Amino acid sequence: MIVSVFFFSLMSLLAKLISTTIPTGQIVLVRGVVGSLLAYWTIRTLRIPVWGTNKKLLIFRGVTGFGALMCFFWTLIYLPLAEATILFYVSPCLAAIIATIILREPLTMGMVIGFITCILGVIFVIQPEFIFNVQRLHLPSVAVGILGAILAALAFVSVRKLRETDHAMVIIFYFSFVSALAATPFVAIHYAIPSPAEWLILIGIGICTHTAQVFLTRSLHREPTSRAMGMSYIQVLFAVAWGVVIFGDYPNLLSLAGMMLVAGGSVITAQRRAFTHPDLPPSTHSP
Repeated sequence: MIVSVFFFSLMSLLAKLISTTIPTGQIVLVRGVVGSLLAYWTIRTLRIPVWGTNKKLLIFRGVTGFGALMCFFWTLIYLPLAEATILFYVSPCLAAIIATIILREPLTMGMVIGFITCILGVIFVIQPEFIFNVQRLHLPSVAVGILGAILAALAFVSVRKLRETDHAMVIIFYFSFVSALAATPFVAIHYAIPSPAEWLILIGIGICTHTAQVFLTRSLHREPTSRAMGMSYIQVLFAVAWGVVIFGDYPNLLSLAGMMLVAGGSVITAQRRAFTHPDLPPSTHSP
């Protein structure tokens, strides 16, 4: 899981580096093409059906994952890397609530406490002006980041259902393939001609994302989801480190406290879900 979150953080760093020169849709398109090719090659090697079983839900997972990725990459234009990352990581808490509504999974008091803790952490990270009398973050980007977290939560819930019918690599393939298709109209409207260095970064984003998802899948097949999810919040530490070293973004004490609250709230939520469903098999939760 540590290897996985390192590559996810590296993907975020690379996307941040070109977010102001390459349109978001173009980043998602190249990332989708690279991911599709790598996933397709793996599927053929494993000799499993490419197009899966539950095609409608696989497409839904791809569309929600695409929307979440578009939102996340767009927030990187205006928000520091650490803050954009932690807003996106509200998705596990949201997924617990959505799963309760859609999949009729039980809602425990621990999950409610975890969700409230996450919301409080987000307030600390955003630091809205009417509460703290400061205006640190670009609020439209904050709204887009929260929308991305909601879409990622929907993707997570769909993956929970899909693991009953489809191989993890097929789910990853659909995510990349659908993302590439969905991003094409955006690129047709607005695109840029990347420099050689930018092409390397774009390809690197695709390779890092696919590598991260492979290690994530392997981790979740070896450890309970709650334990693996707890380890996944190391990505926030990587994001803070990249932000400080590369961009000179130093989060204040309130932001750091908010990040800890979001991470803690999501871990509490994941543990409550594990206790409620001790026999539930693990699945990938990345967008």
